[in-house]
Amino acid sequence: MTDSPFLRVIGGAEALELAIPTYEESLTYQARLLGSWEQQQRVLGYTEASIALSSRNLDEFLKVARKFIWEVTTHDIDQFYEQLVGRGLAYSTRRKYQSNITTFLDYLRSRHAHEIWQRYRVAIPTVLDKFNRHTHRQDDREDAVIPPRPEVLERFWSGLKEQMIQARKFAPLARDYALFKVLALAGLRINEAVMLDVKDCRFDLGEHGKLHVRYGKGSRGSGHKSRWVPMLDSVDHLLRWYLEDVRPSFTTSKDGPLFVSESGKRLTRDTARASLPRRQKELGFTSDEMFSPHQLRHAFASNLAERGVDLLTLKELLGHVEVSTTFTYTTPSSDYLEKRVRLAQEKWRKLLRDGKE
Repeated sequence: MTDSPFLRVIGGAEALELAIPTYEESLTYQARLLGSWEQQQRVLGYTEASIALSSRNLDEFLKVARKFIWEVTTHDIDQFYEQLVGRGLAYSTRRKYQSNITTFLDYLRSRHAHEIWQRYRVAIPTVLDKFNRHTHRQDDREDAVIPPRPEVLERFWSGLKEQMIQARKFAPLARDYALFKVLALAGLRINEAVMLDVKDCRFDLGEHGKLHVRYGKGSRGSGHKSRWVPMLDSVDHLLRWYLEDVRPSFTTSKDGPLFVSESGKRLTRDTARASLPRRQKELGFTSDEMFSPHQLRHAFASNLAERGVDLLTLKELLGHVEVSTTFTYTTPSSDYLEKRVRLAQEKWRKLLRDGKE
C-alpha cells in the first residue's frame, strides 16, 4: 500500500482512487519542485546569477503557457518560441530558454517522476522533437542576425535628435538615445549596458577612455565575465554629455547606475528593450526597417570588420568565448564587398601590367 497522501483507499485494500490536488496545492508543489532544482544547481556549482536566470526563464515560460510544468505540451513550446521570435531575440538566447526548460524537465524525470505520477497520474512530458529543437550551431548563416542598414540607422539617430528638440519630456528620450548609441558604438549587450555604473566610465584610461563591463555574459554557468571596452567613435563625448546634461534630470546622486529610470532606479533590461521598438514606431519605421538591440551589437561588429579590425580583436571587444561566434557577427554590406572586389581587380591589373613590363 502506498503512503502517498494523495491516494486514499475506497472500498477495500485493492481499490484506489486518486484524490486530485487543488490548484493552490499544485501551485505550492510546483514551487517546491522549482526550489529543489535551484538547490540541485548549487550542488552542481552553478553561480547564483546563472541560477537566477534559469529560474526567471522557467517562470516566464510557465506564465505564458498558463499550465503547471507536468501539463505542458509541444504546442506550448512552439507558441512560446513564436513569442520569443516576435520579440527579436537571438537564436542563441532562444536556445538558452530551451536549455533551462528541458534541463528542468530532465531533472523532474530523474528525481520526481514517480512522485508526480502518484499525485497526477501523468508522466513527465517530452516537449522537444526534431521540428522545434534549437541545436547548437557554430555558424549558421541562414539564421544570422542582419544588422540594420546604415541609412536606416542614420534616419533613426536623426529622428531621435529632432524629437529631442521638441520633446515635452526631454530626459527619457535623451537617455534612450545615449543608451542605444552605446549599444551601436561599443557593441554591448542590452543587459551589459543597463548594468553599467557611473564608476564604470573610466575617462582616464586609454586614448579616449574605457568602459568597464562588469556583467558580461559568461558560459556554461560560469557567471559574469568582465572586460574593458574602449570608448570608440566619440563614445566618450556622448557619455560626458549624458552625465552632465541628462542623468541629473533623474537623480542628484553622482554615483550608482549609469542609465536611470524616471523613478531614480536602475533602468531595467526589459524596459530598455521595449523602448527601442516604441521609439522606432514613433518615427514611422516599417516592420521591415525595425531592428532589435542585438542587431545594434551586430552593426558594431560589422562596422569594425569593414574598417579592417581582425576577428581576434573583435572577439575580445564583444566578449565572446569562441572566435567562431564572432565570425557570425560580421555581415559586410554590399558596398563593402564591391569595394573589396574592385581593389582586388586593380591589384590583379597592376600585377599583369608589371609582368608585361
